[in-house]
Amino acid sequence: MSSGLFSIARSALLTHQTALQTISQNVANAETPGYSRQEALLTANTPVRMPFGSVGTGVNVQSIVRRRDVLLDDSFRSANTLAGDASMRRDLLQQIESVFGEPSDAGMANALDQFWNAWSDLSAQPSSLAAKAVVQQRGRQLGQLFNEYDTQLTSIRTSTLERLDNTVGRINAVAAQVAELNVRIVSSEGGGNTASDLRDQRDLKLDELSKIAGTRVISQANGSVSVTIGNSMLVEGETAVPLSLYAETPNPLPATPLTDVPIRIRLGDSLDRLAPLAGELNALMKGLNEDIPGARTRLDAMASQLVSVVNTTHRSGFVFNGNTIPGTAAGDFFAPGSMAAPVSAASIALSSDVAGNPSRIASSGNANAPTDNSIAQALSALRGTEGTVTYTSSTGGTETGSFLGFFRSVVTTIGIRTASATDDAAVADTLTDQANLRRQAVSGVNTDEELVNMLRIQQSYQAATKMIKAADEMLQTLISLV
Repeated sequence: MSSGLFSIARSALLTHQTALQTISQNVANAETPGYSRQEALLTANTPVRMPFGSVGTGVNVQSIVRRRDVLLDDSFRSANTLAGDASMRRDLLQQIESVFGEPSDAGMANALDQFWNAWSDLSAQPSSLAAKAVVQQRGRQLGQLFNEYDTQLTSIRTSTLERLDNTVGRINAVAAQVAELNVRIVSSEGGGNTASDLRDQRDLKLDELSKIAGTRVISQANGSVSVTIGNSMLVEGETAVPLSLYAETPNPLPATPLTDVPIRIRLGDSLDRLAPLAGELNALMKGLNEDIPGARTRLDAMASQLVSVVNTTHRSGFVFNGNTIPGTAAGDFFAPGSMAAPVSAASIALSSDVAGNPSRIASSGNANAPTDNSIAQALSALRGTEGTVTYTSSTGGTETGSFLGFFRSVVTTIGIRTASATDDAAVADTLTDQANLRRQAVSGVNTDEELVNMLRIQQSYQAATKMIKAADEMLQTLISLV
């Protein structure tokens, strides 16, 4: 009898010691990122059958379980994907919006206004060289502002492309780590154990992939996971397929070189582009292939049509050498460009004649009237002329308006998109935080709860020691009777 008591008490001591070690592990890792709470599940030992019935033989640790809910993980990762997409898109749109910096005294709206004002002032003094010098200066400033906007957009594109390249590299590295962890987990769990620490490491990697790549996770019976990106398999078992970037050459080739060549992503040796995209990867691709080119092509259309309409009107005027009559036909105000190198925001500039000599600016539309101001008036009137800018988007939509109205529409559209992305990011962050709280309620460590559990296990441990003491006293009594 005493032998059985000793055995039962010993099993209680060893089992509760293991339970206390598990609690200690939880408390020690309460602040460790990605750590999942562990719990020792206790079960009674197999009883011994006696003539008078079954007699218990103690307790043992059935298993150490890792508290994790797959559905809560999926919910968190879905929200994390939206948050990664929205926050990255917000950041990119804010960069594009900062290029224009409107409203501002140094922005395009003010530069256009001053340009038309200079022509208006010239119409009041059509023979004034000083007034023509102001027109020359305002035209130069306007062209330089277009150039600066294009340069800034190019800088944003370069940094975004570099960021995309780094993101793809990070996805490949994390996917390879997940595949490696798959191998280690399957090997470690071959004997029926649970590789809790390895699974925690893998879940951290899967969380990261959900944010940057919008991946989805499929659990396998052997303990490994498969990871999909778009409609393709990124990780399967021990194999991770790498992503790569490539420039998609338009077919047919455009007449002029593209500044913003479309960038695509492929998976492994596939010749097809990867789709659909999600997470930060999706936002970066939209920024490169839609947002930046959209802003640039609108500026290009505006610059090209500004040069066209101003030059057409200016060429119908005349310039005079002093009071010599008749005057000579005026040339272009802006450099006209060519078929191979059409006017764009990057190239708009004054013509060489006007840049070198403000007297080459025409204000008169009459070869015999140096004081005529019809050309200056016609150019000044372009300030509010509707339909001077027409733009057709890649989707076939048409945008039109005056130069100032069209520019304000471009800025307003970017502003609305930025505000929308900011709101989307705030909502997505909130949803992610809420999903994480629900997940942490299951897998996170609450130190107060662990201390309560520790006290409960400690009392059971102390009771087992008293049981040993009682068994020892019983044994001594039996020995004394012999």
